[in-house]
Amino acid sequence: MDPSRRSALSFPAPWALHGEGAMLFYRLPAAFAREHGGIPESLAPAFQGIVACVMLVDYQHSPVGPYRELLFIPGLFGTERGRRFSITRIYVDSQESMEWGRRNWAIPKEMADFHWQRTGPYADEVQVSLKDNEPFLEMSIKGIGPRFPISTALIPLRIYQELDGRTVETSPRGKGKGQWARVSRLKVHTDAFPDISAYRPFAALRVSGFQMTFPSGKNVLVKRF
Repeated sequence: MDPSRRSALSFPAPWALHGEGAMLFYRLPAAFAREHGGIPESLAPAFQGIVACVMLVDYQHSPVGPYRELLFIPGLFGTERGRRFSITRIYVDSQESMEWGRRNWAIPKEMADFHWQRTGPYADEVQVSLKDNEPFLEMSIKGIGPRFPISTALIPLRIYQELDGRTVETSPRGKGKGQWARVSRLKVHTDAFPDISAYRPFAALRVSGFQMTFPSGKNVLVKRF
């Protein structure tokens, strides 16, 4: 599509997405998450931690076309609506995804370049870099063992975001096939992303054939901690 025409289009929620990726789950020290996790100052008093997550996603179909994504969730936050996750670092390689992720859900997306290579049936090597720079994250991950169904129906995902004076809550829904995964290589080279390489995930999943829906976000006018 012509870039000038594409820039004139709008991509409001809801979004239906399809693709595959990986999820790494951590129990990080609270001091590490507070110092390196990119937590907004306004959310810092609400930070509870408990479980952190790193996600690498290859969206093969979306309203804005294919794109790739790396994100970090430092843990849970206490809000007047209960405990919620918040995405504090996130990179994509699509201008439309960045712009409309911010507009639709107050997700603080930034631009990066991705080099994603399939090295086997369920194996990937990924490098993420800021424009014209060396990679700031490198990962090799491989799915092992049988695949099994996973769904947010079993573990609801509620996301609470603050950006540019807005507070937005949304509950994505998704399902796909997961399998346990092994991370054979993980390096983080700059402060563009939390250096979780010194910590071992307590669980790692590779997810394929997933379908996800991001509904319209709900603007939250008041919050208490």
